Amino acid sequence: MYIPPLEYTAPATLAEALTALKKTTGAVPLAGGTDLVVMMKEGRAAPASLVSLRRLSELKQISFDGDAVALGAGVTVTQIERSELSATNPGFTDMVRNMANQQIRNRATVGGNLCTAAACADIPPILLVNDAVAVITGSNGERKIPLVDFFTGPRKTQLKHDELLVSVTCRAKNRGTSYIKFGPRKVVNIAIVGVACALEMDGESIATLKIAVTAASGTPLLLETNDLMVKGQKANTEQWERVAKQVVEHLSPISDIRGSAEYRLELAQVGVIRACETALLRLQGGADA
Repeated sequence: MYIPPLEYTAPATLAEALTALKKTTGAVPLAGGTDLVVMMKEGRAAPASLVSLRRLSELKQISFDGDAVALGAGVTVTQIERSELSATNPGFTDMVRNMANQQIRNRATVGGNLCTAAACADIPPILLVNDAVAVITGSNGERKIPLVDFFTGPRKTQLKHDELLVSVTCRAKNRGTSYIKFGPRKVVNIAIVGVACALEMDGESIATLKIAVTAASGTPLLLETNDLMVKGQKANTEQWERVAKQVVEHLSPISDIRGSAEYRLELAQVGVIRACETALLRLQGGADA
């Protein structure tokens, strides 16, 4: 269907964008539009006004600072692919390769993917296992929220109507990361289940392990070392199987056109094992990203 007439503005500064959001009831920020525009065409979203962020260059920067990186909310998936992250944090490369097609990756943004808060979004899991923090600004100033607390429900976040996500900070260097995704097709997939892993070893023993799962609960799920009770444990197949069973116990998937709840639980279990195995191989110098 056609999108009905609506107000559209393209502010030149962040301050102007925040003013536009505050003064118009029902105003919605527009980044890449790969999800929002589709929803509007299908009649599932009807904002009174669109506030385009396309002119805000400060949202399109990737900034490295030692072992950390700040991804602007307007950074595209293609920018991530071409950045240093592809070499220092292989889970990001997995995410890029598994996300949509090149045309969509050229448009889809970090902020759009996070703020849409779809339960099956691909970017949240790899950010979550890399200790991501959301940086938000609004009329009352700036605030920072751990990304794990950013999502409050399916397509719901902590953002207020007059606030914008401006960036996300996370670990830039993390060799033991991976992202495993299951979908109904080999390409242009919406996840049935996606699993991200971040593993660090202390000799032959597990130092830290973080698992994040998408498309198997109302919001992305993150489980950390203490949740999984793995610190000091050996890294082997039996351990990954035990971890996978623990993760599945925390999931609450639905049944939909892409798969049943039972099928999602099975895939999540397999995905956790594969993600952990891949992360370990990368720490050992194998499993080319």
